[in-house]
Amino acid sequence: MKKIVCEMCGSNDLIKKDNVYVCESCGTKYSVEEAKKMMIEGKVDVSGSKVKVDEKDKIKNFLMMANNAYDADNKKEAENYCNKIIEIEPENYEAWLLKGKSAGWQSTLANLRIDESVNAFQKAIDNAPKDKADKVKKEAIKETTSLCSALVALACKNYAKYGSLSEANTILEGIVTIKKIALKFLMKCKADMDDINAELAETINVSVVSAYTKIRKDYEGRDGHPSDYAFESYAEKTKGAILLLETAIDLCDDDKDNDIQVYKNLIIITTDLEAAKSYTYSAQSGGWITDKCWNAQYKEQLIDKIMEYHNKIKELDPNYVVPARPTASKSGGCYVATCVYGSYDCPQVWTLRRFRDYTLAETWYGRLFIHTYYAISPTIVKLFGNTKWFKRMWKGKLDKLVTKLQNEGVENTPYQDREW
Repeated sequence: MKKIVCEMCGSNDLIKKDNVYVCESCGTKYSVEEAKKMMIEGKVDVSGSKVKVDEKDKIKNFLMMANNAYDADNKKEAENYCNKIIEIEPENYEAWLLKGKSAGWQSTLANLRIDESVNAFQKAIDNAPKDKADKVKKEAIKETTSLCSALVALACKNYAKYGSLSEANTILEGIVTIKKIALKFLMKCKADMDDINAELAETINVSVVSAYTKIRKDYEGRDGHPSDYAFESYAEKTKGAILLLETAIDLCDDDKDNDIQVYKNLIIITTDLEAAKSYTYSAQSGGWITDKCWNAQYKEQLIDKIMEYHNKIKELDPNYVVPARPTASKSGGCYVATCVYGSYDCPQVWTLRRFRDYTLAETWYGRLFIHTYYAISPTIVKLFGNTKWFKRMWKGKLDKLVTKLQNEGVENTPYQDREW
């Protein structure tokens, strides 16, 4: 192929005026014969008033090389060839479509290129001939959907492997980008959003289940007595898992069966979290004692969430039987004392628990006090447990009571609650 290029400035924008060709860039004039002599690679049509360069063969060749590169999984090279085509023919819909695919599949978690991909697909749709428009749109929808799913799956794969909160946040950030750009484009194309969202939600759910298996195993350790570090790590990772599952429900709130399964997973994980604690070995007692656990207020908040999940299942499945509200795990008893001293297992609370089980519980009025206390203290702690004035007010009173009981012979050594 041949095209004419001005010898003075290199432009190929020449116009025929009064039987000569004038370069519009620099004004140099050429006769027809001179123009023919200057022809280099490219076909030139000099029959009209303006020089026209025919580069169809070059475009065809670039497109073939772009497709070959794409098929060989060399997406960067394919994109480069598409860019060459677009420089020559900006309205080439095939180049825009392949550029969108090539750019999108070069995305990484650190460099999402969804916006470039979607913009290229839109250019392809806008420039496609009428008889090709529907086909181009369908392919753009298919590619965008596959790209979104693949990116979420990649993030979920990393999360399933490590289960960290940072990996969970990477998924959430990716979903925000996808919602902002890709899903908006798909909605504009009138794609079936239910199927797309369901696929993303299922990918997240599966990854969380896989990750949580490892998270729980790491927490329990070899002997089933997690350290403080294991407890804190478990808490952080589990919160990430819960956040991801709730996001999966938000993505696909019309898929009843999927949502029910996600809510059941949330119940299992949140129940485990509520009962979590760390242990330390006591040489004095010759056994393991609780070191850290949640305060009563936080336990009640977790139980609130568990009941919320049960009720959500009930809304989706009227035949589902919502169980009775669970009682906070044993480490949540002595609500005020646990709130004040920060643990259910500490010398002060051991003393108070012994007093409860072997003094108060022995009389009818003592049992009435215990029953009344456990009925109202969770609410009180939930409302005021995090305030400094509440802890300061009760600490002085409890310190005096603990000192009095210990002086009377009530021990402050590790204690297991009395079974009734």
